[in-house]
Amino acid sequence: MIDVGTCVPIYSSNSSSLRPRPLDELRAWGGTRLIRGRKVLDVGCGDGRFAVGLAPLAASVDGIDPDPEAIRIARRNARAAGIRNIHFEVGAAQQLPYADDTFDVVILSWSL
Repeated sequence: MIDVGTCVPIYSSNSSSLRPRPLDELRAWGGTRLIRGRKVLDVGCGDGRFAVGLAPLAASVDGIDPDPEAIRIARRNARAAGIRNIHFEVGAAQQLPYADDTFDVVILSWSL
C-alpha cells in the first residue's frame, strides 16, 4: 500500500507551454512591483518558465523543484535566455535548503 501523504507528484515539464506568460500571470497577482529588485524564490519551478520570465525584473531568482530532469531543463532554458541572476536546485518545499529571511518574495506558480 502506498501512503499518498508521503508521495511527491511529478508532472511533465512540457505542460508549461499550456500556462500563461509569466508577466501576464504576475499582472494577475498585482504586477511587477511585487518582484522588481527583490530576491525571489519560485517553489515548484518545473522547467523554469516562471522564474526565467521574472528574472529580468528581480535582483535574483532561485527555483526549486523535486524533479531533477525539470531542473536540468530549467538551467538550459535560463542559459538559452542569457539569464545570469538565476539559480536552480533540486529539492522540495517540505525541506527548503535556505536560511530564514533569504528571500523577499516566495512564489508557488502552478504548484500543488
